Amino acid sequence: MINMNGNGNNNGNTDDGRRSFRVSETVYLKYDVINDREFHEGLDRRKLRLGVSDGLRSVILDLDTRLDQKLYLLRAESNPIGECLALLNDKVNTVIQQLPEMRESQSSLARSKPLTCEVGADGMAFSSDKNYDIGTKLALRFLLESDNRYIETFCHVVRHIDPPGDIDVERPFGIAVEFQGMKTSQKEILIQHLFERESETLRMRRLNLDAMQ
Repeated sequence: MINMNGNGNNNGNTDDGRRSFRVSETVYLKYDVINDREFHEGLDRRKLRLGVSDGLRSVILDLDTRLDQKLYLLRAESNPIGECLALLNDKVNTVIQQLPEMRESQSSLARSKPLTCEVGADGMAFSSDKNYDIGTKLALRFLLESDNRYIETFCHVVRHIDPPGDIDVERPFGIAVEFQGMKTSQKEILIQHLFERESETLRMRRLNLDAMQ
């Protein structure tokens, strides 16, 4: 796993360790280089200037994050009830994804070529067509293939790396970026996703150990 901060020691802090946990993901990703003025104005001001509206999407993302947290707690107390509500939530999400505004927000990303990226709560690493200078600011949006979670944020390049995934002649460079100005609801979406992936990884390890005994 790639550590964006260059430090693998979490000093025993469980929450810090969870936030620094990195997973390899297939991601639909797009980004634009932005200048200092755009960066300091913030993502919402940039979208207003470009005529981009995400009112419905923002509300749904916020509700989805809070619901995911409640479902996780409910599963710990009563797994059958938690599973039933999770299925109902998946059913509702399937309907929501067919709404024109939600489909448009993701369709352009889904038409792009998927990339193998290293994703964490505070940053990510991916291959790029240019070897962007350290400190370059980007407007970033991506869609996680595994569960269709949509994220958008500003970021800046923190270092150059070997490109994750297979060699791609169209994207021969690798960069690690740190997220900047990400909304709390979006941050929680990522943290919840990483927690689920970490739990699944630990479960598979236990199953493999049991099979070896």
